[in-house]
Amino acid sequence: MAFPLTAMRALVIAVCVLTLAPCALAQNWKQVHKADEAKWAKTTGLDPWTIHKLWHDSSNLPGGKEDDESRIANIDVEGLAERHDVLFVTYAGEKNCLKATVFRQFSESKYLKAWWVDQLPEGGGFCDTAFGSAEAEARNGAVAIRVPSSLDNGKTTYTVYVYEWNGITYHLAGQKKIQSE
Repeated sequence: MAFPLTAMRALVIAVCVLTLAPCALAQNWKQVHKADEAKWAKTTGLDPWTIHKLWHDSSNLPGGKEDDESRIANIDVEGLAERHDVLFVTYAGEKNCLKATVFRQFSESKYLKAWWVDQLPEGGGFCDTAFGSAEAEARNGAVAIRVPSSLDNGKTTYTVYVYEWNGITYHLAGQKKIQSE
């Protein structure tokens, strides 16, 4: 059975598109990551290569950042500065779930991963909900992760998880409910 010429061309085009699509997507993620690195370098004053390395080192994926489809949500260079720590927050997935990583700075370009968290104490992730977006920041030497949990009288209620330094590592020091203003 012979294919008509137009059917054969359509088949060849379809095979080419399916073969090249993963390469095109990977290239787009590379561009997205590069743009994120430049944006956060400008925001924080850190070198883009340092941000690239921190992003790579924060990934738990076997291939590192090359397989990581996360985006940078926050880099806080001030809130943990008394211990020479930097909070590096990424988000990924359909629900924009956060991962908070703390890096200890040893020199202008040398950072080591000191601690990270991506799960609620009761299980599940620090994710956006229908009530709002999850956020993480460093303040007064602690890491605070805010997760929207409900809506009450038109105001969002958040659960805030606070992780403090205990002399060895960061640990869950408490959680509280707050309402949006």
